[in-house]
Amino acid sequence: MSQEKPRNKQKNISDIAKEAGLLIPVFVTSSVWDNWITPDQKSIEEGDDEKTRATNVINKFLYFMRVHRQTNRSNLIYFPVLLKKDGKEEDVQLMSHLGPLDEEDNRPCITIMTPEEYESESAH
Repeated sequence: MSQEKPRNKQKNISDIAKEAGLLIPVFVTSSVWDNWITPDQKSIEEGDDEKTRATNVINKFLYFMRVHRQTNRSNLIYFPVLLKKDGKEEDVQLMSHLGPLDEEDNRPCITIMTPEEYESESAH
């Protein structure tokens, strides 16, 4: 996968990740942010907000990362997250990729995306 994906098309959720104990930068793709982190009107009326949803994604990722590390050394981790859309809970399949921040900066970062986005990026 091309790790040079423009960061301006991603949402930096590192502050939320840091609160959960993750010390490297974490980004979500704009697709994940727009479709799953940003609550719809019905979810807002039920008290849902972006920080709560992003925290749920990070916590689920952290759980699967700990399990994954025990058995696998891949930079890819697939994980499900239960999120509401239009008043219904949906089991959303997400994945994370551990890679460099960008071409010039080899510090590690995590990007959370849908498997379809990863496959699309990998095809290029």
